[in-house]
Amino acid sequence: MTDHNGPKLIVEAMKEAGVNFVASLPDVNLSKLLAAVDEERELTHVTLCREEEGIGICAGAYIGGRTPAIVMQNAGFLNSCNALTTTALNFNIPMLLMIYYAGDIGDEGFSTLGSVTEPVLRGLGLRYYVLRKNDEIRTTVKGAATLAVDSRRPVAVLLTKDVLGMRR
Repeated sequence: MTDHNGPKLIVEAMKEAGVNFVASLPDVNLSKLLAAVDEERELTHVTLCREEEGIGICAGAYIGGRTPAIVMQNAGFLNSCNALTTTALNFNIPMLLMIYYAGDIGDEGFSTLGSVTEPVLRGLGLRYYVLRKNDEIRTTVKGAATLAVDSRRPVAVLLTKDVLGMRR
C-alpha cells in the first residue's frame, strides 16, 4: 500500500532545507508533487517547456540569491546533461535535482531509461540518493540540499513511485 503523504513531506523537507525556488515540467508521475509545490506559497514555482532551460533558470535564481530545486523525470534529466555540464558544473552552481526515477525496480516500462540514469549521474560526477521510503524523505532531501550548497554542485534525489504516491 502506498502512503500518499510523500509529496507533501517532500515539499516540507525542501522548505526546511532552505529551498525557495522550484522549476518543473508537468509530468503525470510528478503531478501530486507538483500540486504540493503549487500549494506552498513560500516557494516560487516556474513551469518549464524543457528541462535544460530549467538548469539555466535555476542558475539565475541562485545568482539572484535563491536556493533552487528542479523537479523533472529522468528522461528530462538526460536531456539536461549539456546544461548541467556547461552551466551548473562549470560555474559551481548548487541546485537540488528532484528526479522521478522512471524504470526503477518494480516499474513496468522505461526499463532502459531506468538502467542508464544512475550511470549517467556517476559519469557527470553528481552525487545522488534513491528515495524509496517516506520515513527517509526528511533526512534525504535536507541532506542532499545541504550537500549541494556546501559542495557548490548539483545533487540529485531519485524519487520512486512509492514516495510520489503513484505505486498501484
